[in-house]
Amino acid sequence: MDQTHTRAIEALQSFIHLAQSNSASSPRFVANLITNATSSPQTYVFAELLESPAVQALRAPETPDEFKGYLTLLEIFAWGTWEQYHATPGLPELNDEQTLKLRLLSLLSLSTTIKPLTYSALMNALSIPTKVELESLVTTAVYASLIKARLSPASNPPSVNVTAVAPLRDVLPQSLPKMIANLTEWESRCSDVVTDLEAEIARVKSDAANRAAKNQALREAQELAIEKIRNRGSEPIRKPKRGAGRLGTGAGGSKRDADNIEEDDGFFDPADGEYGSRMDIDEDHGARGSSRQPKRVLGRKS
Repeated sequence: MDQTHTRAIEALQSFIHLAQSNSASSPRFVANLITNATSSPQTYVFAELLESPAVQALRAPETPDEFKGYLTLLEIFAWGTWEQYHATPGLPELNDEQTLKLRLLSLLSLSTTIKPLTYSALMNALSIPTKVELESLVTTAVYASLIKARLSPASNPPSVNVTAVAPLRDVLPQSLPKMIANLTEWESRCSDVVTDLEAEIARVKSDAANRAAKNQALREAQELAIEKIRNRGSEPIRKPKRGAGRLGTGAGGSKRDADNIEEDDGFFDPADGEYGSRMDIDEDHGARGSSRQPKRVLGRKS
């Protein structure tokens, strides 16, 4: 598509050189120059020719009326459409090459303004009576690299699906302030989006830094806890002092010493000259109505 624009500018250069020649002082010469430029198969941009002094001289009051319309015709080829040509009175008649050229240029503009681009809309806008002629025009535009499109005659409604349009239409000078305003607004929106993205990036980085700090603190705490556990495992086991805490040992005693202590089982040793039990027995135990009798000690010699 960009190569098509470059070829169109190159094709216009020969007409610009003619417009700068000495012969361009004649209104008739300039009118013929405009006719040839708009009829050429390779010329699709005309702004540079339109701005030349020779072409602008057609606006002069002394220009014959039969040539004044050529300047308006060139403006329509630069940024107008087929409908605008028919709506403007006093314009020169178009030859076959100019008719095809203006319809092709109008197709470029319609491809960006009409959605969906139906057969009926194009036929009305371009004054094409049959679908076959419309399809032939679209095919010519595709082969000339003016558009990338696909015909859909079986769709409901039949339409032309345009996916790309060559940048071959010139800009209307009156539309420049509006275009600048639109671009300025678009730039402002882009700046707001960039600001929001930068703020979001900063927030994400901050959150990531906080998470990394928390993870680092957690790892350090885990390592410290593991180190403490390892240090505890390496300490020697302290044995209790001998004899301490043993049952029945007393101060400085041992369990064996405690086991050797003679227990008083209630009997006396015969070696002492007596044998028997030290238990006192109540002889009248269990007698009713009697007073308590003196006790007799068993096992003692009388």
